[in-house]
Amino acid sequence: LPEPLAGRTVTVTDLVLVTALDRPDPGLDGPFVLPQRGLVREAADRWLRARGRPVDVACEPDGHEALLALVALGCGTGVVPRLVLEHSGVRDRIAALPADPAPEPFPIGLCVRRSDLRRPLVAALWSLTAQW
Repeated sequence: LPEPLAGRTVTVTDLVLVTALDRPDPGLDGPFVLPQRGLVREAADRWLRARGRPVDVACEPDGHEALLALVALGCGTGVVPRLVLEHSGVRDRIAALPADPAPEPFPIGLCVRRSDLRRPLVAALWSLTAQW
């Protein structure tokens, strides 16, 4: 992180590949529904490149819930953190797919400006994260 920022990992979650329960051709050959940008997209791109096959991207929504909704509608196979899947409103319409090798585990953390650590509420939250 840049010097003005402090970061701390609070947990790690798996990245999982998901598809609609009723999709006739569930699999890892695509098409894929991937986040438009961000750390999950970067991790998904690394995993897909390591497989050495061309990637058919069906759509690139902005958020994880939008991604899961498109997967539930049968638009393709998605990649999301397991924590997102477990708390999703459409989790009962989606199945996780086994992948070998699986995508790398995904760290979940907090980031704060170092100068804000002097603020009482920020400092209190930061001190709690040391226990996680």
